[in-house]
Amino acid sequence: MPILGVLAILVAALANACINVNTFSLHGMYRMRLVRAFLGASNFSRNADRFTNFDSTDNFPQADLQTASDAPIHVVNAALNLVDGGKLAWQQRKAESFTFTPYQCGSWRLGYVPSRVYGGLHGVTLGTAMAISGAAFNPNMGYNSSPLVTFLMTLFNARLGWWLPNPRWALSKGLSLTRAQLYLGKTGPTFALASVVAEALGKTDDRRKWIQLSDGGHFENLGLYEMVLRRCHCIVLVDAGADRLFQFEDLGNAIRKINIDLGIPITFTNIEAGALSHRTASSQQYCAIGKIEYSCVDSAEAPSGYLIYIKPRLLGDEPRDIAAYAAAHDAFPHEATANQLFNEAQFESYRHFGSYVMGEILKNGRPNGVEELLTAALNYCGQQRFDLKEPAAPIGMLKTS
Repeated sequence: MPILGVLAILVAALANACINVNTFSLHGMYRMRLVRAFLGASNFSRNADRFTNFDSTDNFPQADLQTASDAPIHVVNAALNLVDGGKLAWQQRKAESFTFTPYQCGSWRLGYVPSRVYGGLHGVTLGTAMAISGAAFNPNMGYNSSPLVTFLMTLFNARLGWWLPNPRWALSKGLSLTRAQLYLGKTGPTFALASVVAEALGKTDDRRKWIQLSDGGHFENLGLYEMVLRRCHCIVLVDAGADRLFQFEDLGNAIRKINIDLGIPITFTNIEAGALSHRTASSQQYCAIGKIEYSCVDSAEAPSGYLIYIKPRLLGDEPRDIAAYAAAHDAFPHEATANQLFNEAQFESYRHFGSYVMGEILKNGRPNGVEELLTAALNYCGQQRFDLKEPAAPIGMLKTS
């Protein structure tokens, strides 16, 4: 019996060192479906396997998206779980923002590391970043975390999140360049058991060697926080969350955290706050213009930014096919994404509605650049430009769901 016990311990230790906690989870299945649905559909030189219909070239390192200096930067949002974080003021949020870009990965609190050496041989792939950003079903879910649910989800291996090296740990240990790259390039924790136990007991934080990432919505669902952090002059935001009562919870959460963490207020003059009793808005507009007051933190001469906030709502004069679908589906256009099996009528109704909304805002024009888009949105909302100087900050465009 003692010999069997020793053998069991040795086998467990070997398995603990060899098994990647990220590989043996639901994340891989979720990532494959995202890659095939989006990246594979846009790969016109596919040589897919006849049996699986997958092609290894569908997915690629996010660092390959590096482009010219004047092109938009692709930013993928995630949440770094702090269920066991030591900051008492953050006991409610239990998470902080974490981003993947073609150039750097990390957060303003942890620091940033080059994307080409982070989370893989050639860096985190775009498919992995997408799956992490959409990992809503996870034991540790930021402010949605619950001790009992956390334990049960880990027990049944119902995990979509992802473990990666901690940029702060690499930067604070004074590692040589070679050792730092070896550590940052790992695709998961060296020992699986420690991470699984930490996940089950809600012990995730940003102080240990490995950090746990999940859906960006577990911190802030719109991605507005990171755009304001980057001082973008004009931000286009589509709030497509399921908000049937028009409580603007995601927008309020974003504005609150931006004000608390960054000290930058965002104000609106033509948006209806509070819950509405029905989905047809009394104000005949699809969007509102917000003012981002960068001068409250930067110099007094810093130009304010524009937030073009688009909120799906029915105004009563939509095309006949959209109106017919809305009449048969009470939740439209705020149906929850829990249903992943979209039929043709549902998909086309949302696609046509989105096209119609943008056509109304732009008056069927084709703006040449973001400044013309801003002018069209201001005209649509009946607002004048703020008293601005020429913007010195980059222009950011963001579309979320």
